[in-house]
Amino acid sequence: VIKFFPKFGHFILSCSLDNKVKLWDVMSHKKCVRTYIGHTEGVRDICFSNDGKHFLSAGFDKNINYWDTETGKVIRTFNNKKLPFCILMHPDEDKQNQFLVGTSAKKIIQYDINTGGIIQSYDEHLGAINTLTFIDNNRKFVSTSDDKKIFIWEYGLPVVVKHISEPSMHSIPATALHPNGKYFVGQSLDNKVEYNLILFFIL
Repeated sequence: VIKFFPKFGHFILSCSLDNKVKLWDVMSHKKCVRTYIGHTEGVRDICFSNDGKHFLSAGFDKNINYWDTETGKVIRTFNNKKLPFCILMHPDEDKQNQFLVGTSAKKIIQYDINTGGIIQSYDEHLGAINTLTFIDNNRKFVSTSDDKKIFIWEYGLPVVVKHISEPSMHSIPATALHPNGKYFVGQSLDNKVEYNLILFFIL
């Protein structure tokens, strides 16, 4: 996974199966300026805070590390003994201490970075969680799973408010929200051309 530094995009953060996270200068030197070593197995996902001063990384060692971007130090480690497949920090400025993690155990877990505790657990999927996407001005989020279903949740409430599932759908490993916030697109794992992209309208 690669992510641009928020707002400015002068750095790129990358994670890899070599157990490392790297920060790259894309404007001047065009080289790696820092390597973050803290995982013992490959790193699957990363997510910046809004100001870029911190980021989260999820590894196959079952750890989620919360880093100081500048110093390269791990501030806090989260581990619920399950593989974290995807992580997403809440986009609102007053909720930058909260993040979601989709796990191999079919659950989505909401953490508080300050306390290290679990705030909420979302448990309706029947397969590993593949993606998490905030919608509706960050009041809701979308989850996709190996169970080939898409759920829309009210943030903070462990109840599915909308369920999207069609016989032709396959598991969706990647999603992106349209800039107007009314649509999101999902990439299907099916090898048929007509199912490679699926577009959904968000009510």
